[in-house]
Amino acid sequence: MDRAPVMRLGIDVGGTKTAAVLLDRRGDVVGQHQVATEHGEAVVDSVLAAASVVLRAADVRVDALDGVGLGVPGQVSSDRSSIRNAVHLGLGAFDVGAAVGARLGAHVLVENDVKAAVLGARHLLRADASASFAYLGLGTGIAAGVVLDGAVWRGSSGVAGEIGHVPVPGATGTCRCGQVGCLETVAAGWALAERWGEPWPAARMLAAASAGDAAAAAQWQGVVDALAHGIRMLTLTVDARTVAIGGGLRGLGAPLLDGIRARLAAWAAASPFLDALAIPSRVHMVPAGSQPAAVGAAILGSSAWKS
Repeated sequence: MDRAPVMRLGIDVGGTKTAAVLLDRRGDVVGQHQVATEHGEAVVDSVLAAASVVLRAADVRVDALDGVGLGVPGQVSSDRSSIRNAVHLGLGAFDVGAAVGARLGAHVLVENDVKAAVLGARHLLRADASASFAYLGLGTGIAAGVVLDGAVWRGSSGVAGEIGHVPVPGATGTCRCGQVGCLETVAAGWALAERWGEPWPAARMLAAASAGDAAAAAQWQGVVDALAHGIRMLTLTVDARTVAIGGGLRGLGAPLLDGIRARLAAWAAASPFLDALAIPSRVHMVPAGSQPAAVGAAILGSSAWKS
């Protein structure tokens, strides 16, 4: 007789939205739901709201889950439960795993959202598990997750991949981190919102640029160039075979991907070294409508991953 289906729950807490997914035994997404993110310790309410809808729709009890994972922006402590410096959520130090687990009634493993997303993106794209893989999350903030030799690369202090805080050519804005000229000041959701005076204006900026608005076109090209700089640096640093783009800006689709690839190709045309690396062909989008960070959190939260 077949065993009962194993279900894994993953939740991704973003700066504006919280998404929950449910994976079956094969790793297929069998349910997902998202809600607006409440900031501060009220993020726990957002997590429970998204998770309860997914579980109820699938008629799955919490005690039947094989694992629960939570992806959160910020630095995750070694206990895999507490976080600190989650600035986009308005949180300093907070034991979010314990808070969510107490209300959900399950053990919750916490991971940095981008580090969870790199595993989720690799899973969704069915990439070669033995090859280096990178995920570039373009959301309220910008960060990268990297898998090297089959393991998530964390660095000596857990901040490997914070590419959003690396300065890019021509950028002069002050970043929320205190530096000047970071990639985030050009292309992160928070910076675009400040420049346009509205949340998530990227689609309107692209539409205005396409309609011939010179100012919008200049800003759009600035975003594309800055992201291409980040991807080139990421590829040259870790030699990722695949760089997957996700996050809110992923919704711009082909214009964003084509623009980045075109900029990378222009640099390659002037450099035999870059040309030989074929960087444009390494850049891909995660599937439309997917939730890579939530999928990765579900994978990490599984009992098979627990130490």
